[in-house]
Order: sequence, then structure tokens, then C-alpha cells
Amino acid sequence: MNETPGGSTEREGFSDDVAQLIVAVRALIGGHWSLFTAELGAISRDAVGVLIGAIAVITLVTAALLALLISLFMLLGAAFFGSMIWGAAHVTLLLLVVAAAITSAILQITAPRRARSFALAVLGGAIGALLVLFVFNGSAGPATAASLLFALSFLLVDLLVGLATFDMQRFTDRFRPLATEHELRATFDAVDDLRDEAASAFAEEVGGAVGAADAAIAPARKVVRAAADALRGIADRLRERRGAGDEGDNA
Repeated sequence: MNETPGGSTEREGFSDDVAQLIVAVRALIGGHWSLFTAELGAISRDAVGVLIGAIAVITLVTAALLALLISLFMLLGAAFFGSMIWGAAHVTLLLLVVAAAITSAILQITAPRRARSFALAVLGGAIGALLVLFVFNGSAGPATAASLLFALSFLLVDLLVGLATFDMQRFTDRFRPLATEHELRATFDAVDDLRDEAASAFAEEVGGAVGAADAAIAPARKVVRAAADALRGIADRLRERRGAGDEGDNA
């Protein structure tokens, strides 16, 4: 800064103004960045709250539906089989069977193996009913409950045993391209051949077009060449006459 003769400071120079402008711009950017981070933090908190709430709602609804299903099966067990325990056992085994069946389908367990599981379930149900009816001298209700229990148990056990036949190669083949490497190479070679044929055909067409154009302009070229020769001859004769005239003047 410059000082006046009286000792007072003058207005800051241009460089000081630029420095103050830079400071102001930085402050403005810093303020906007602080506002952005604050808003982002608020949005993230709201998003986390919504996500937690959605998870809680889905969990509670699932638990309520599961409780309703268990209660329904327990009521059916008490009404038809004489005890709620039958209903609780049936719904537990049924859910486990559904989970095992879905897993078996995802892992691509062969259809004959799964058909065997259902056949064993029918056999197990028949064994359970016969045991209750003829060995324990039970009534139709407990016999039916035991039949369902044995059928679901046999089905669950055999589905779980069937998971041991999981073939990793067969499972991973689903996620590989259908064409083999040899087929892909043959396809690329065919595309290259087709491209070469197209290029040669295009070159032939261009050559033919150029040849046709050359043949078309050949007569005009001859006329132009003849005219040029005639004009050249006239110019030579004029040059000779001019030379002869200059020699006569000199003589």
C-alpha cells in the first residue's frame, strides 16, 4: 500500500483487490460446500430412517403372516386331528419342504431325483397311516395326521439327500454362452471372408465404373487431342511465317 504525505494510507492496489476477490470466492465456495454437506447429511439420515422403517415393516408383516399361518395350522390340527401339536409339526415341516424344493430347483437337481422324493413321500404317508391304524389302533384323525407327518418327513429328508447330487459343471453351464470357442472362431472367420468378398466385389464395381467412364470420354478425348494438334500446327505455321517475314525485313 502507498502512503500519502500526511501519513494516511491510500486505497489498496489492484493486486490487493484481486486477493480480496479470491478470498471472497473461496468463502462463497466454502459456504456452498458446507451447505451441501449439511443437506447431504440430512438426506442420508432421512434415507437411513426410511430404510430402517421399511425393513422393520417388512419384518413385522412377515412375522405376522407367519404367526397367522402357524395359528391356522394349529387350529386345523386341533379341529381335525385332536391336537394343536399336529398342526405345528405339519406347518414346520411344510415350510422346510418348500425351502428344500426351491433349493433343489435352483441347483438344477434332476427331475427324476425329485420325482423319487415325492414317491417316497407317498410311501412314507402310507406307512404312517398303517402304523397308527393297525399297530396303535388309532382312529382316522390321528392316522391322517401321522400320514401327513411321515409324508412331509420323508419328502424333506430325501430332498436334502438329493442335494448331494448337485453337479457344479451342469450348474455353471447355464451361465456360459451357448456357442463354443470353435463355433465363435468359425463365425468370425466367416465374417472375415464375407468382408473380403464384399471388398473385392466393391473394388470390381468401382473398376468397372471407372472403365465405363474412361470408355465414355474416349471420343471426347480424341476430339480434344485432334483440336490440340490442329492448333499446334497452326501455331507452328504462324511462327514459320513470322520468321520468314523477319528475314525479308532484314534483307
